[in-house]
Amino acid sequence: LICVMVVRAMAAGMYALDFQEVPLFHGLGRDEINEILQKFHGMIKHFPKSDYIYLAGDAVESLCVVLKGTVQMIKEDIWGEKSIISNLGTGSVFAENCLGRLGERSVVSYFAASDSEILMLPLGKLLFEGGGSSKANRRLMCNIVSILADNNTRLIEKTEILCKKTLRSKIMAYLEQEARYNGSDSFEVPFNRTDLANYLDADRSAMTRELARMKAEGLIDFTKNNFTILQHEHEL
Repeated sequence: LICVMVVRAMAAGMYALDFQEVPLFHGLGRDEINEILQKFHGMIKHFPKSDYIYLAGDAVESLCVVLKGTVQMIKEDIWGEKSIISNLGTGSVFAENCLGRLGERSVVSYFAASDSEILMLPLGKLLFEGGGSSKANRRLMCNIVSILADNNTRLIEKTEILCKKTLRSKIMAYLEQEARYNGSDSFEVPFNRTDLANYLDADRSAMTRELARMKAEGLIDFTKNNFTILQHEHEL
């Protein structure tokens, strides 16, 4: 019943996101996507802001797609301090790292940073029935491999930021990565100041002071979450 509701929701245009634009379904027609959702018992779940989709230690049961909202992949220490590993917007796929290990317990948490709608595809169905010979199945598995590669690249880029020795270098490395992804030196970052500090593993007050100094020195300009790089690091 739930998978039928997902298909009906697509047909009724309940989501601004076209399922064919989701990387997981790249190259698939609408009928093929409907077939996959029915075959693999896809379901849509609502998660209110600040709710957890998966907690570290939970057995991961589904591959997930963000249909609405924002999800953060986070790591928390024993004191509750949060480090943001990745910010996942509309169309993003997550929990794919557990696909080859059915019942694997997550080492990170997935947190709804805003009210979110998540498409969930049970991993067991994908693992044991996703390798069939149909064109749609083959395309689906190829897309999953591509997503794994893209997400791995993002994690490497995050590591490059954290390896920087100074807070200023971390900030510039992050902003330059965002500029590349946006194709412009002017862009909007997906974080408020607290979340940006958590992403950079920095003290919020120290980061705010450093941003102000960088603006005063003419390196960057910003208004709230809108940033412009005025001088790139290699130009300094």
